[in-house]
Amino acid sequence: MLNTQSHGLKFRALALIFFAVFFTGAEQPRAAEKLNTAFFSPAPGASAVIWVAKEARLFDKHGLDVAPILIPSSVRALQAILAGETAIGESAGPAVASARIAGSDVVAIAGNSNILTYYFVTLPGIKRPEDLKGKMGANHSPGTIADFALRISLSKLGLDPLKDVSLRPIGVLLDRVAAMQKGIAQFTVLTEAEKPIVDKLGFPVMLDLISLRIPFPQRAICTTAKVIKEQPDTVRRYIRAYVEAIHYFKNRKEETIQIMRKYSRVEDRKVLEHTWSWFTQEMPAKPYPPLEGYQSVLREMSLTNPKAAIMNAQEMIDARFVKELDDSGVIEALYKK
Repeated sequence: MLNTQSHGLKFRALALIFFAVFFTGAEQPRAAEKLNTAFFSPAPGASAVIWVAKEARLFDKHGLDVAPILIPSSVRALQAILAGETAIGESAGPAVASARIAGSDVVAIAGNSNILTYYFVTLPGIKRPEDLKGKMGANHSPGTIADFALRISLSKLGLDPLKDVSLRPIGVLLDRVAAMQKGIAQFTVLTEAEKPIVDKLGFPVMLDLISLRIPFPQRAICTTAKVIKEQPDTVRRYIRAYVEAIHYFKNRKEETIQIMRKYSRVEDRKVLEHTWSWFTQEMPAKPYPPLEGYQSVLREMSLTNPKAAIMNAQEMIDARFVKELDDSGVIEALYKK
């Protein structure tokens, strides 16, 4: 009888050890999911939200091992998403619209820069819009935000981008500025974050697009309908980290400036502070993809592409992940801390 009880106790002890080991192992945190994410601008500014999410370990917090990859064109960044090289990443309204018109399933799931944040600048000798006729403009590449901003600027100034001027694809801002310094081009566009750079060169602003508050999805977070269907939890965790990174950006000035310095390689403290201050005011806490902005893009594109006129802008966005955080009170709770 004693032996029987002894064996029973031993069996129960072994069973408890087994279940303790089993369930302890089951509760171990799962390995972080590896993910590439594209950003298309090395300038300090809106892309910094991704940098912050990485450096402040907010992606890690939500189980994502994210590698930010610079692809210096919103068009090429979107191509990487469509090719499956990056599941989620940055692009911009014109690239998203072009891809949708071509039949892709890309969608914008968030946006943190929802107006056209560009200035139109010229060489000092150019005083009036009429002086631009016959001149050369330094452009980025077709389909990029800078291309869109350049054409909008010329239209706002009463000029026909196709007839009154020539636009030469040159590349990123520093290359465009170099072209202007050499006299190859006489005008270009640049963002708010880049403006302090050309201010030092004495390039006057002929048109401030920012003051016009033109709705525009300048910085979108994009993925595909396929990724959303197959990996909804991955997308959900990415957007949660992204929303928290916006809050961090707005409320942790010094840390954010150091992160922007690291990724942009800009050492000028005034430039970094100016960028932080401007985006802190302009960046929405609730980064919904802006429907009106995508409608603006389609209206502009419809002037040269009839397919854009029949495209429904609503099909280009999927706001469910931001809406979940908004409806649950997560975003408001962040800003009450």
